[in-house]
Amino acid sequence: MNAQRRSTRSLHIPARPEQVPLARRAVLDTLQGWGVPAHSEAVQAIRLIASELLTNVVLHAAAATEQVGVVLELCDGVWIRMGVHDGHPECPAPGDGDTEATHGRGLQIVHALIEELNGVVLTERTDDGGKTVWVELPCRVEDDGDRDEGPDTAGSRVPVEPRVPVKPRVRIDVARL
Repeated sequence: MNAQRRSTRSLHIPARPEQVPLARRAVLDTLQGWGVPAHSEAVQAIRLIASELLTNVVLHAAAATEQVGVVLELCDGVWIRMGVHDGHPECPAPGDGDTEATHGRGLQIVHALIEELNGVVLTERTDDGGKTVWVELPCRVEDDGDRDEGPDTAGSRVPVEPRVPVKPRVRIDVARL
């Protein structure tokens, strides 16, 4: 039997705008610690997607969410999986596609990136009445044999908690909504 190798990190940040860059940095530091090259398409996409999803929580779900949860997983050195959790019950929906709009296109960009990189986006409802948006993207690590179990992110002021089990409940394919 071939066991799947999985590295997992979790962080929780206050749902405030100034926390988004810190969380984005912690995501990058974690992926680099696992050997995923910072210049890779997957890492650049995950940084942008994390930024967009976290900003959406701050803008649209902060009233129902004091803390935003982010889970990162590296699966067998070939997939990055990221979940962003908030306590708001509504699922995020892409805007109407107005190219002249100054806001509302972020989720369209997220979906386009995920599609271009042959990834997946799903939303699951959680027991607390909120939801987690999951993104899965293919990636390659530089040295899968001796991966760091995670960076010291104390300097980023975002607490990182190792080994958080993720058990999906109900999945909703956001792309089909």
